[in-house]
Amino acid sequence: MSNKTIEKRMKKVIDYVMTNALEYETFTGAMLMKDDEIIYKEMTSISKDHNPLAHAELKVIQRAIEKYGNDLSSFQLYTTQKPCMMCASAIVWSGIQEVFYGVNSNHHWRYDNDIHDFFANHNVVCFGPILEDECQKIDQYLISNGI
Repeated sequence: MSNKTIEKRMKKVIDYVMTNALEYETFTGAMLMKDDEIIYKEMTSISKDHNPLAHAELKVIQRAIEKYGNDLSSFQLYTTQKPCMMCASAIVWSGIQEVFYGVNSNHHWRYDNDIHDFFANHNVVCFGPILEDECQKIDQYLISNGI
């Protein structure tokens, strides 16, 4: 897959998140794709749902499993932030083999390359950061609106 295609897809998830950031009070959203088609998009909704497990990555994976079964090896996951350890584990367990993320910061990982090492040990290809500055603008937008 070309870098242009990856960036085009990442821009779709960034636009989706920017549109919903204030409502969900987050800069993290995820998009699940298969065969160049967007299957699901979700926002992290921890604050809105009062649920610490309401991560965007988990939500798209859960929806896909309900419809397609528990082997998501033909899907790709795009997210505006490096997945946390919980989401990374769910990605591995679901069989997703390609992950693309925007912002390289996530306090759950000790080192920048930890997620890449984790995924590599589980045969998941991880690309990121991608369009990190554009993803950071979502966070700046939230801050400028008092969130």
